Amino acid sequence: MIKVKDKWFRILAVALPVLLVVYFRFFFQHGFNLRNTGAVLITFIGALALTEGSRKLIYQSRPFFARIQKRWLRLFVLIPAGILYSTFVYAVGKALSNYVRLGDWMMYANTGSNLYVNDVKLTSGVIGSAATYSFFIFLFLLAVYETLYHFARLRYTERERDDLEREKLKAELQQLKGIINPHFLFNNLNSLSSLISEDPAQAEVFLDELTKVFRYLLRNNETDLTTLENELGLLQSYYHLLQVRFGKGVALNVQVAEEAKALLLPPLTLQLLVENAVKHNHYHTDHPLQIQLFTTSNNTLVVRNTLRKKQGLVESTGIGLNSINRRYHMLQRPELSIEQDDQWFAVTIALIDMEQPALAAATKRELKEMIQK
Repeated sequence: MIKVKDKWFRILAVALPVLLVVYFRFFFQHGFNLRNTGAVLITFIGALALTEGSRKLIYQSRPFFARIQKRWLRLFVLIPAGILYSTFVYAVGKALSNYVRLGDWMMYANTGSNLYVNDVKLTSGVIGSAATYSFFIFLFLLAVYETLYHFARLRYTERERDDLEREKLKAELQQLKGIINPHFLFNNLNSLSSLISEDPAQAEVFLDELTKVFRYLLRNNETDLTTLENELGLLQSYYHLLQVRFGKGVALNVQVAEEAKALLLPPLTLQLLVENAVKHNHYHTDHPLQIQLFTTSNNTLVVRNTLRKKQGLVESTGIGLNSINRRYHMLQRPELSIEQDDQWFAVTIALIDMEQPALAAATKRELKEMIQK
């Protein structure tokens, strides 16, 4: 959530008119007395209501109009509403102040601001006077609060990017630990050693697939997005390693539309989901762990596996899934959707289209450059 640092402005917006009233009432008009003290108190309450009410109106209008996707309509509604509110607060405060000081409710009702043009006195009247002052007051508050909000939004975006970068590094480290850990190397090197003596040709294929996995990891650890086609290539190499280790205990079924292969997603997403499926579920040659990937008509990819959870606790950091969600959040795309029942555990991924209007032009250029690399 964006936090606006406007505390000192709010204090100053209330304190300044109060200090001005104190200065003029106590030093120029009758000094210290009960009526002037009452006028100062009313000024404080009025300034507080004007400042805080306008602030709430300005800030609350932003998410409301964003939610109904009518941002352009916001200022057309906000400015008249703010001026009406400010006029009401200003007029009531002025009337109360006059009553406390002069003992006449109607004093302010019968006078307004006077303007002389060619020796002709023009009187604006009560409503006109209050509306004139309120017009400039509210526009000033609107300009200040909007400026403070946009600066806060820039700071928030920078923090989001920093957090995303840190989580990305953590995820990459976790992936490195998952792939280049002693167990992974030992298991695959042990499989390779067995294949060399039993089936040299298959050993060569196994080594080639293992090399592809490492090459993909090193090539894509600095990019935010890659194509689904590239991810499927890595998945096939990774699945080949699983087949050598587990035989028919793991079965992979991929049904992806050809046009969806050019869409984008964060790198290593599919490998992570398949790895989690193998890590958290039982598998056997008689009852293989079924892992299915298929695309839908609305540019989403579903990765699901049969649910046969292992007994006991299985270590899970959750860093990878959180990192993927954060990347989707930064791109203003839906996060991962996770569903499960008695038979299946399913993760739905929103594939990203570079031609989607929601992506900024600068982001499109960056994505195209990454793909070309």
